[in-house]
Amino acid sequence: MAPLKTLLCLAVTTTATAFAPNAPIHQRTQQLSPLFSDKGGGSAIATPKTKQVTTTVQKQKQKSEQKKKFKPSDPDLRKEEDFEDAPMFRLYLIGDESYEQEHVVTRVFEVVEDCSEDDAATLFKSAYQTGEAFMGKYPREIAELYAEQLTRSDPIIYADVRDDQDN
Repeated sequence: MAPLKTLLCLAVTTTATAFAPNAPIHQRTQQLSPLFSDKGGGSAIATPKTKQVTTTVQKQKQKSEQKKKFKPSDPDLRKEEDFEDAPMFRLYLIGDESYEQEHVVTRVFEVVEDCSEDDAATLFKSAYQTGEAFMGKYPREIAELYAEQLTRSDPIIYADVRDDQDN
């Protein structure tokens, strides 16, 4: 039985050393992932190791010729352009014995913009006495417009347009 005891002792000691706490423990020195961090922060946002730099280039529009800035109180010193004045025409009221004074004065006052009732009455008297009365100088289109509106009146009022150069 002695050999059995020794054999048994030998088996116990080899199995005892296999489960002994003296076995070497391998610890990792490298961290596997930020998710398994010991810092207690939980999962972390991954940040890239390289930085991205974004640059924006803006082009400014620049006038090739800059103008001098004027204050509102300064006179405008731009190049004076020569404008030709419109040729002026004379408008005459032609006198007629069949005119009624009230009708002529009213129509002349209504048609001619720069004529008052007193001026219209004076024009009527002058046209009645001398045969015609000078009403004013106007550009051709305006003078013809006044003459046409007066001749379309009922009863008719005669008006004439003459060139200012003829006198």
